[in-house]
Amino acid sequence: MTSRNILEADLARGEHAARKALAELGVLHPAGYDLADLLWVLRRIVVRDVALVGCVGRTTRVAGGAIISVSSSVDYNPRRRFIIAHEFGHHEIHGINHNQIELCDSKQTSDDAHLREIYAPSTEREANAFASEFLMPKAIWEKRCDVRSPSVEIIKALQREFEVSFIAASIRFARLTPERCAVVLSQDGRVSWTASGREFGHHIRSGRPLSKYTIASDYFTGKRPSDVAEPVPATAWLDGFRISNDYDLIEHCQVIPALRATISLLWIPPDAEY
Repeated sequence: MTSRNILEADLARGEHAARKALAELGVLHPAGYDLADLLWVLRRIVVRDVALVGCVGRTTRVAGGAIISVSSSVDYNPRRRFIIAHEFGHHEIHGINHNQIELCDSKQTSDDAHLREIYAPSTEREANAFASEFLMPKAIWEKRCDVRSPSVEIIKALQREFEVSFIAASIRFARLTPERCAVVLSQDGRVSWTASGREFGHHIRSGRPLSKYTIASDYFTGKRPSDVAEPVPATAWLDGFRISNDYDLIEHCQVIPALRATISLLWIPPDAEY
């Protein structure tokens, strides 16, 4: 089995487990619930905030239930919700066959964990996929992501409604919209990672320097990036081919000050001829 097939199988298992849990819990829209209250009432799982060393979340199994510990250093609620959902995923998927060390998240942020899933162990990919599906159910998001003009404003509205981080919402949007979209996180003037849906159809190489023709590059040269969607040369972002029409790609850029980074929502409009 190829690494791509293994990745997809891990993600599919995690998402399937999340849909099963949502159905069993009778949850239609997870943002309407306090996760700690929900897990205690329906699964006898206690969520507590404690000082943790070496990780941001930990699951401890006890007779008839479990304790999910979240680092007290986590004060951003969307991140805290992702950690709880991630640990709940371990509880639901991995049963009693995994030891304590395997059920302890690393120090990386929840968004980093989500985005580096291709490099994570199988159990972590599954738990990340579980958390994404549990907090942002595909059945709801596919309808919300079916829009004529993808934009950062749509992602921000979904972020607020579902109480998730902007990065998590961006990834989910790019993967579920029927439009040809990708989101790119850039740091230090280079591409850090890309997440895209199946329809996007192009490769953006991690580590490539940002072209001066991208909106994101302005941030790293001391300028203020445009906060509206604008056309840019497709060759400024996409690898491996040449096109005759220079302006067939729409970029909408959002600065992430805490990471000293940018997120670019890239959209290939339906009338683009490449």
